Amino acid sequence: MMQIYLMDWLSLVLKLLHIIAGIAWIGASFYFNWLENKLDRLNNRDEIAGNLWAVHGGGFYHLEKYKKYPQTLPEPLHWFKWEAYVTWLSGISLLSVIYYFNASTYLLASNSSISALYGVGLSLLGLILFWLIYDLLCKSKLVTKSAIFLAIIFIVIAFFAYFYSNIFNPKAVYMQIGSMIGTVMVANVFFVIIPVQKKLVDACENSTEVSLELGKIGYLRSRHNNYFTLPVLFMMISGHYPTIYSGDYGWLILMAVIGILVMVRHYFNLRGVGKAKNSLIAIIVISTFALIYALAPSPIKMQDNSQEIVTIAEAQAIIEKHCVSCHAAEPANKAFAIAPNGIMLDTKEKIIAHKNQIYQQSVLSKAMPLINNTNMTDEERAKLGVWIEANQ
Repeated sequence: MMQIYLMDWLSLVLKLLHIIAGIAWIGASFYFNWLENKLDRLNNRDEIAGNLWAVHGGGFYHLEKYKKYPQTLPEPLHWFKWEAYVTWLSGISLLSVIYYFNASTYLLASNSSISALYGVGLSLLGLILFWLIYDLLCKSKLVTKSAIFLAIIFIVIAFFAYFYSNIFNPKAVYMQIGSMIGTVMVANVFFVIIPVQKKLVDACENSTEVSLELGKIGYLRSRHNNYFTLPVLFMMISGHYPTIYSGDYGWLILMAVIGILVMVRHYFNLRGVGKAKNSLIAIIVISTFALIYALAPSPIKMQDNSQEIVTIAEAQAIIEKHCVSCHAAEPANKAFAIAPNGIMLDTKEKIIAHKNQIYQQSVLSKAMPLINNTNMTDEERAKLGVWIEANQ
């Protein structure tokens, strides 16, 4: 019991750290991409690539970007790297605490035939493989052909999403793809962007020449990270919305959302340089509504059409069989010290009070019971749906 209690606190601390660091990192990414787009590139000194005036918090700011580097480098020089490192370290720790240490429950699909250790190994392998594939593509000539490069990356992510959907539970698939993209983002910072910046600093301190291409390499990876941000944010919150990730085609829905969010990020980047396209907004809106329509629930139908009425007693019997082991004042399931999310279903009154959550989690999305470890049947889910719909 104490171990579960302490693990809950560890999970909370790591999640909070992950969110705080992620806000700082993604906020910096948004700001510097906005800054790059808004630079005034006219009427500057020869060594200046652009400048920008801004007002914020009761004061004025004047920023300048150098084509190469200044003649003298002032102290202190502020770096933007620890936000990325802390985000990834807290994220991989959170992934380990929640999914790896309880892989048989939270990582693997209920019908998966592989061991928990093998599943963790496949997850870690995916983080490494995706970075190696992405980095190889960035070092090829394809990186100069944006559309082809983007299409290949999209296909690679789709392959991984489909592969993991066959061995991981749907929620874990989303976390896995988010972790893979996040790993690429932090690897861009650690292996490319920061080393490029260190070379620029060394060149400035030693008054040596440096190729302009060096800065372009770092800028390209930073730009890629900017496009990755919205999909990663979506996957961070997707676990709260089982309607999105559950179902037979959760991986395909994931790819659709990634595509939409990349278009959203592209629109704002274009808008930053005064090239926003209204047609892109139309595509985003139509795609979003098409996805919502595709995910809309169908009317609940029981296999036995002769029974049109389900009583509270029948609904309670199903819930006691499949849900109360976790959702009780004192859960029988040793994985929980208290009822998940504080939801208890051990009385009729509590079942009625939480019927909408039951409908969402067990009828529509089929996310509960967790990995369906109690083998709730579709007929039982349909009965719950009929009872809930009749009592709305």
